[in-house]
Amino acid sequence: MSLIRSFLAVLLDPEIKRDIYRAVRRLQKLPHDMKWVAEKNYHLTMKFFGDLSGEEIDQAIAILEPFAAGRSPFYLQCGELTAFPNRRRPRLLCLPLHGETDTLQDLWQKSEAGLARAGFPEEKRKSFHPHITLGRFHHEKNIVWKELIDQAGPFPEQRFLVRELYLMSSKLTPQGPRYKALAKFPFQATG
Repeated sequence: MSLIRSFLAVLLDPEIKRDIYRAVRRLQKLPHDMKWVAEKNYHLTMKFFGDLSGEEIDQAIAILEPFAAGRSPFYLQCGELTAFPNRRRPRLLCLPLHGETDTLQDLWQKSEAGLARAGFPEEKRKSFHPHITLGRFHHEKNIVWKELIDQAGPFPEQRFLVRELYLMSSKLTPQGPRYKALAKFPFQATG
């Protein structure tokens, strides 16, 4: 039985990805030891499942489809460049997300609870900090935040509409992860 490395995500419109990449590409020339996320892979992870069997994927789809159908679209917006978990000990360079974050938090909590009731392990994190990962630091030392912030181009300020969730597969390769949508869960409620 083959397993599929899977996660639940909000995918970004191509225009937002392009605008984020335009701001990030200047940073990629700086001498920081980082693994950069490819433009095509920018997304918001809602839940990382790990390796799932075909039966588990079908079960997740059966839970997420009606759950998402009862939700309404909402807006998010990129924030300012930051690090996760913090600037003193950064592991990720990322863009936090703002906007209708109460709606996003509710979506995360209820999807996590519904999946947990069906036997999917709950994530270790107890709170959800929505962000788009731009890169991963190999080493935490000697990071000059002023230089990073000064060199970054302007990040997109426009709001973007979140209309659906995606169950994604992730295949790790030497060139970086390859993502593929396994299922799409549109938000169908109005108002």
